[in-house]
Order: sequence, then C-alpha cells, then structure tokens
Amino acid sequence: MHTRFRFVALAVTLAGALLATARSQPLALGPATPGASPVASPAALPTGRSVSVANSVTIQVTDGGFDPAYVESTNGHDLTITLINRGQRLHAFRIDRLNVDVRLDLGQTKTVVIHAPGLGDYPFYSDAPGDEGLTGRLTFYI
Repeated sequence: MHTRFRFVALAVTLAGALLATARSQPLALGPATPGASPVASPAALPTGRSVSVANSVTIQVTDGGFDPAYVESTNGHDLTITLINRGQRLHAFRIDRLNVDVRLDLGQTKTVVIHAPGLGDYPFYSDAPGDEGLTGRLTFYI
C-alpha cells in the first residue's frame, strides 16, 4: 500500500515540476513545413469577411477573392445574391450543388436567386483563369 502511495506522490510531484517549467519557458515553435500546412479543399472554411443575411446579399468579386467570403442565412426562403466584379479581369461565381454558374466581365453586375435551399454548406468558387483559390461558403441554417 505504501509503495502505491509513493508512486502517486512521485507522479504528482513530477507533473507539478513539468508544469512549472512549461510556464516559465516560452514555447519554441520551429518553422512551418509544407507537410504541416493545410491543403485547401471545398470543405475548408474560406478566409475573409463573413456576414449573416436574411433575404439578400451583395458579393463583390475582386482579383484577391470574394467579399464577403462567408455568407450565412436561414433556409426555407429565397436568397437573392447580387454579384459585382470589382476586379481587373473576368471572374466567375459557381455553386456546383445548386447548378449556379455565372461569368462576370470587368465591372459587370449580375443577380442570382437561390430558391428555398436546404440546410447545409454550399461552397462557391471562381474557376476563371487566374482565380485558383478564390473560394467562399454559403451556409443555410434553421
């Protein structure tokens, strides 16, 4: 019985010492490696501004991405999306799951109406030349 008590006491003492050492020394992080970097995928969250909307949203497409890049809205009603190309070249707006495929010339504005979509995440992107990585996400919730 005493041996078990000594073992537990030793374990608690070591844990306390390790914790004290960790708190007193800064955490040293090495350089990131390509293997540790996340790979972009349609399921990945986009970077950029996010908005919550009711019935409509305006999304500006620039040479650097979508603004906002993340849009959330309640489901069960139509959502009107106004797209504006603010970039210096052709851009696109695609949502594969909703069969949306819009091309936008320089300065062009187009409107898309999504009719009562179901719950879930709908990735959107541009597949125009030079737009690799231009992604966003539309989420419909209850």
